[in-house]
Amino acid sequence: MPYSKEERSIRNKEYYEKNKEKKLLNEKIRREEHPEKVKEQKRRGHLKNTFNITIDDYNKMFANQNGYCAICGLHQSNFTKRLAVDHCHTTGKVRGLLCSKCNTAIGSLNDDINILENAKQYLINNKE
Repeated sequence: MPYSKEERSIRNKEYYEKNKEKKLLNEKIRREEHPEKVKEQKRRGHLKNTFNITIDDYNKMFANQNGYCAICGLHQSNFTKRLAVDHCHTTGKVRGLLCSKCNTAIGSLNDDINILENAKQYLINNKE
């Protein structure tokens, strides 16, 4: 008879504790022998766990935006980091892909349109 989820969890923890050193060594070897594969798996997990999207979803958004940041309009080729997945912190809904600067900027403004409008007006009023 198959084990329940709870029983499997307990058994897995027990196995890990008994074989911790061996498992850690195997993981270290795997990371050293296949760094790109490990990096890709980590990215897949991050996209799924954080934004509930797949790499295919990311790639579709990237293609729809032609590789450009949805705010500043600069192309991915201008950046060393991938375009970030922008999402609403209230609903979790993914909005699009942004460069790190644009993603950080709207996050720093708490995604608040009023603050953004005030910042815009400030820049207009203080243009040299």
